Amino acid sequence: MTRPLPTLQGELSRTLTLVSVGWLLAIVLVVVWGVQHEVQELMDDALRESAEVVYGMISVHALLPDEAQDGVLPAPPHVEHMIWQVVGAQGLVMRRSHMAPSTPLMPVFVPGLSDTPDGWRAYAMALPEPQQVLYVAQTRSERAESRYEAAIFVALSALGVSLLFILVMRNRVEAGLRPLRDLTRQIKTYDPLLAATALPESTRAETADVRAATRDLGARLARRVLNEQAFGAHAAHALRTPLAGMDAQLALAQREVGDDARPRIVKARAEVQRLKRVVASLLALFRTGTELELAPVLLSDLAARLPMDDIDLQVRGSGLLRADVGLLSAALANLLDNSVRHGARTAWLSLQAEGRVQCLILQDDGPGVSDERRAVLQASLAEMDGESQSGLGLKLAHLVAQAHHGSLRLEPAPQGTHGFVVAFRLWEREEPKGGSVGSP
Repeated sequence: MTRPLPTLQGELSRTLTLVSVGWLLAIVLVVVWGVQHEVQELMDDALRESAEVVYGMISVHALLPDEAQDGVLPAPPHVEHMIWQVVGAQGLVMRRSHMAPSTPLMPVFVPGLSDTPDGWRAYAMALPEPQQVLYVAQTRSERAESRYEAAIFVALSALGVSLLFILVMRNRVEAGLRPLRDLTRQIKTYDPLLAATALPESTRAETADVRAATRDLGARLARRVLNEQAFGAHAAHALRTPLAGMDAQLALAQREVGDDARPRIVKARAEVQRLKRVVASLLALFRTGTELELAPVLLSDLAARLPMDDIDLQVRGSGLLRADVGLLSAALANLLDNSVRHGARTAWLSLQAEGRVQCLILQDDGPGVSDERRAVLQASLAEMDGESQSGLGLKLAHLVAQAHHGSLRLEPAPQGTHGFVVAFRLWEREEPKGGSVGSP
């Protein structure tokens, strides 16, 4: 199985995605670190400012009413995220918020910010009263939770924005490569012999050179095809008149010679008739500048256009075929002539439908060919060069099948039969508008 080639769009998309993900990770790490640092600093400032507020209130005895029980100041039920203590001499807690511990937060007074052994982050400062200290604190676990929540929120926000930008960039890449896809589609249907399929002007500088090179190549191929068509048509016309004269002279000689020489003249006339059919096929094939003359034709009517004196042509089944009847008849006539020369006496014509593909099958009762020989002949049809091992009849049939946007297949005889089997697979490819015989 052939491995598909990498696409430019896929490579650009992968590169942009990797760069975006790397950038995202770097930004998230920096932002998370910065947010955690700023949140830590913000909460430390909150502790410091809260301590200063409590200090001011204690200084005027606003927080030390005489009716306070057990040193706990009254407060409505609530979750206290920040606690405070007033610690006096001998480490006694004199006053505290309702959720503050009854033992000092710090065994030894250290002014400023510090971490306590019990998991608090505290700010300590001395009060105006001698040997009295104020502690304002938060649990380190709650502070860490706040930092993580802030970091996660920022990271998710950055991730969402980054994914949005990744999608935007991928869409922009796809839009930027659309001219290349359009050019590929246009080249697939481009036929230098048909003005309707001419390549439009480029809308991007990157595709202008490719479009110009394709046009130049198409122009060279068109000149070569037109020259070959003109030569083939001229040669066929030049041969038709001498062949007609040869046939007339042989007909006269057949009546005038003796019985011993008459079989040889009959054989010579048969060869002239075969050449005349080949020339007729060439003329039909090289109708320079004309389009396929497509028309629906019944399988039986197509067979009736093939008067073969030396072979019995029978029709199997029925069906309606869409084709250029003249071209197809010429190709079939040459194939039947080949069958006669190889000893066939009967041939069968049938039609099968495979979806939109029409498969016209011609089988004779001749000796046929081996599988190896059939493979060689099939390969030579694709080459179509001077060293090809297929005969002129097969080549002409192959060109006619291609003119109908299909192919010619040499198939093995069905089980229990023998002979040579040729299958015209017509309309395998989409028919371009204004398709001509010279179209590849």
